[in-house]
Amino acid sequence: MPFGDLLVRDRESVAIKNSRAVMEFRYCFNEVASLIHKCKVKIKVKNEQGEETERECGETVKVSKDSYWNLKRHIARKHEDVLRKHGAAKGELFSVSNARKKELDDAFFKMVYLDYEPLTKGEREGMRHFVSVAQPGYTTPCYNTVRDTLMPNALCEMEGRLRELLQLGDGFALTLDIWTNRRGHSFLGVVASFVDEVFNGHTVLLSCEHLKGHHTAENIFQKYEGVLQHWNLQRRVVRVVTDSASNMIKAFNLPGFEESAVEEEGEDPEEGDTEDNQPSPFQPNFLQIMQNVTATYITENNLHMRCPIHLLQLALKDVINSHADVGDVITRTAKLVKAVRKSTLNTEEADKLGVRPTQACVTRWSSQLRMIESVIKMFERDSQFQNKLNIPENSKLTMNDVLQLQALTEVLSPLAELTNAMQKELGNLGIILPAVMEIKRLLSNLPETLPLPIRAFAETLSINVSTRFNRFYSDKHLVLAAVLDPRFKTEWIIRDGTVSNRLAEIREMLVKEAECSGVDTVTEARSVPKKVRIFGSYESNSSVADTSRGQMEEYLGSMRKSPQEDVLGFWKTSAGSLPQLAKVARKIFSIPSGSSSAERVFSAAGLLSQAHRMSLKPDTLSKLMFLKVNSKIQ
Repeated sequence: MPFGDLLVRDRESVAIKNSRAVMEFRYCFNEVASLIHKCKVKIKVKNEQGEETERECGETVKVSKDSYWNLKRHIARKHEDVLRKHGAAKGELFSVSNARKKELDDAFFKMVYLDYEPLTKGEREGMRHFVSVAQPGYTTPCYNTVRDTLMPNALCEMEGRLRELLQLGDGFALTLDIWTNRRGHSFLGVVASFVDEVFNGHTVLLSCEHLKGHHTAENIFQKYEGVLQHWNLQRRVVRVVTDSASNMIKAFNLPGFEESAVEEEGEDPEEGDTEDNQPSPFQPNFLQIMQNVTATYITENNLHMRCPIHLLQLALKDVINSHADVGDVITRTAKLVKAVRKSTLNTEEADKLGVRPTQACVTRWSSQLRMIESVIKMFERDSQFQNKLNIPENSKLTMNDVLQLQALTEVLSPLAELTNAMQKELGNLGIILPAVMEIKRLLSNLPETLPLPIRAFAETLSINVSTRFNRFYSDKHLVLAAVLDPRFKTEWIIRDGTVSNRLAEIREMLVKEAECSGVDTVTEARSVPKKVRIFGSYESNSSVADTSRGQMEEYLGSMRKSPQEDVLGFWKTSAGSLPQLAKVARKIFSIPSGSSSAERVFSAAGLLSQAHRMSLKPDTLSKLMFLKVNSKIQ
């Protein structure tokens, strides 16, 4: 059929459809001119005497030759009762109110970003069919409406709620990390964590912007500085937590800061991560920011903190590389798992055992432990299962290898427990320093029945972890966090020979920190000065220092809590009796014990940018991530 005939036929069908719309509401309008209709629906109004009377609407509605839908649109907007009566007479509900439609639109878009759905979800046949049954008369928003209206409104509302939430914080810790999606676009995630006045921990996403160009320290710092200015946090940052990449270290490398810009041994560099060790030209800008920070709490040499979880990953990687025999067993275990997962027949044999072998992830050492445990479980179910698989001989494990793997899990399990504890949101910063001594103790008390290679591996691991974590013993925040953790207090200092001679010094540091937090400088400046009187110094008056010391003695003199104690919950109940120490604890425990919060953001980003959503623009992905991660903010 010629295209012209198709066009004529389509226009005729549209005219028939539109004529039906006119017929439905023909009793509501009078045609006063060509393509001009006047509404005659009765409405109630009040006259000058305040009496309620009826009159016709009288509004004119213009239509076109091909479309008469303005008539129905006028009825829907101005005379909803007429539309509902009309629909009830036919057993249908043709429309929803404007307020209800906005409520449904907002709920629909929230479903889109919470469930990682595409912006075109409302245009899909199945979704529209479901909505037509669930809410007749409601039409799901199209892609353009979601992108141009619903998303901007949701972002504006979310930013307002986030700004209100940030007002509850006193000191903020920021976590930074870089992630690259499937299309090769890089993003810099900035996550803020803090503890409010009632000791509830909060972790929110401030920004996840597209990082264009090379991942240089200057580029990272400019993005970071822009985030601080946008959220007005220049004077409220307590700590910045990143991994050990050289570009991250250099971005926060201040004069006198005891960090080197060289890359950590064993670090896998990203593009643009490796830089020379020349002074950064933009450091004066950072110093200018730091001049506005409260000097009693933040010093130039403790702003940046390397992620302890990342350091533990590097320590394990170094030890595995230095012990070729252990590394060879792990490599062959990985080959076995890969052979099972890649082959349909091998997978069927593994399914008979009821075990799905876990594949290791390069960036998470604990996944290697889970891989080893899954293979051990397969051998426990059937010690001869390898003979039923179609795999090369060099990928098979001997029983001696299995024994080594079992011993290796005994060595790595305490570190996995520590990693899981450090991955929690807030309140676990105090476990880092006590964990160093505890790891030494556990790895030195292993059973003598373990294979000799595994015992040598454990000894090297203990030394390597102690070496890498040694930097934290000079970190004021981590030392105070361990003391203010009611599960440890000063017991870890007594047990750890590294700091056992510093007990008195650490106690004085805690008193001084409590003094600084207990003095309200604004109130003190505004108060009326007292009249100087002779012998006034003999009047009894408890000073801030005496109060701080007394609170410290009361806190340290009480019994330690169990390892399962909730740290933030403890200080929530103790804030009344130990107010100055509670202020210090509130700021200290705002610092996370790792960069896991940023990793969680990128896990959500990975689900948003699946292979079937490769056309998603970087800016759109950033907005969806912001909404998704902060969706719990009330």
